[in-house]
Amino acid sequence: MADNGPQIMAYCYSEGPESGASAELNANSTMMTIEQATPGTTDYARPTEPELFSDQLDTIRAEWDLSAPAGLYSFTYDDGARRLSVQSENSVAFRPQMSGTSAAWFGFTQDLSSGWATDWTAASAPAGVADLFAVEVAPAEDAARVDLAEYRHGRAVATVWGNRQVHRVKLTFRSSTKAQIEAGYLTSGRVRIWQNGDSTVYSATNVDGYIDGWIGAAGEITEDGDVGGLWTISLVVGVAR
Repeated sequence: MADNGPQIMAYCYSEGPESGASAELNANSTMMTIEQATPGTTDYARPTEPELFSDQLDTIRAEWDLSAPAGLYSFTYDDGARRLSVQSENSVAFRPQMSGTSAAWFGFTQDLSSGWATDWTAASAPAGVADLFAVEVAPAEDAARVDLAEYRHGRAVATVWGNRQVHRVKLTFRSSTKAQIEAGYLTSGRVRIWQNGDSTVYSATNVDGYIDGWIGAAGEITEDGDVGGLWTISLVVGVAR
């Protein structure tokens, strides 16, 4: 995937086997391929654990390459067009298939119930990644805690603890990206926020590295200025140590 500035990317949710019919049941991690020459065969693929959107695409491609009858595949995300494309590398006509919320996650919101092609491009921007106009990340705050908690009706007492740091983050994005943010995948669960695909993690000595953590709180999406061109949202991101 190309990188054109700041970006936020979500982790898909996944559990269970990587392939097979049971993989279809997963919420937003599965994509299937049906090849025209063997329409009775559906090849399912998804990660065996939560993965970044970009890593998830690599996992699906590798599984299709291994198990699909004839195809070798590639996935391309175009930052400018904000569209995901899936191609057959050896000109095999096929049809991608998704169930549940997978279509919105990948952006393939068009009708995929018929037709065959060697190259498919999503009709919408994927909900699992968004390109940002700007991002502000506050220095890490210490959020480690140890408490003694008494649960309902006094029936149990337990030690509650955590060891994490917290970043207060402000995302600024164009109006064309608003629907991706509103879908919710980028404001809940686990995300990564980075600049130009920086592969180094944030630290006290590397303050421009990526942060990778869980959304603890998300504010309202608000208009930045009075022309509707830019929007902002504030997040609290907890990073485990």
